[in-house]
Amino acid sequence: MTRSKQIALSGVLAALALALSLLENLVPLGLLIPLPGVKLGLANIVTLVALYALGPSFALGVLLCRIATLYLATGNFTSLAMSLAGALCSFLAMWLCSRLPRCFSIYGVSLIGAAFHNLGQIGAACLLMRSTAVVYYLPLLLYAGLVTGSITGAVARLCLHHLPSHR
Repeated sequence: MTRSKQIALSGVLAALALALSLLENLVPLGLLIPLPGVKLGLANIVTLVALYALGPSFALGVLLCRIATLYLATGNFTSLAMSLAGALCSFLAMWLCSRLPRCFSIYGVSLIGAAFHNLGQIGAACLLMRSTAVVYYLPLLLYAGLVTGSITGAVARLCLHHLPSHR
């Protein structure tokens, strides 16, 4: 894939990630799963696709573009801190695991990403709240991450299958 195609695909993926994040905020998931803060992680599908299709630098760019644009739209610093902490921890873990394809499939990379996203967000919450009490919420988040990470991995695998360079 040429550099200009990579840049164009990055822009499309960043826009898609932003749209999925906004759509996810409209889904009343709390009615089905009564756990505060649990989300499907639809934008993580895009991050996984970018990581496998374009590599880590473009994937990180897509991720940071989505988070920065959401912050500019909402102006919510707490949301920015939580998003950045979770996303950067998740991205680093997914990138490292994706470098070991014999050890981790895209499903495993997605599950690791979901777990580290939760760990990053709990860490940020501890710092913001100046309390470790929120750590007790981690097992529930990790369990929810198993479900959402599995779905994210499956959908990302399907998406990659439809990209010409990954057939």
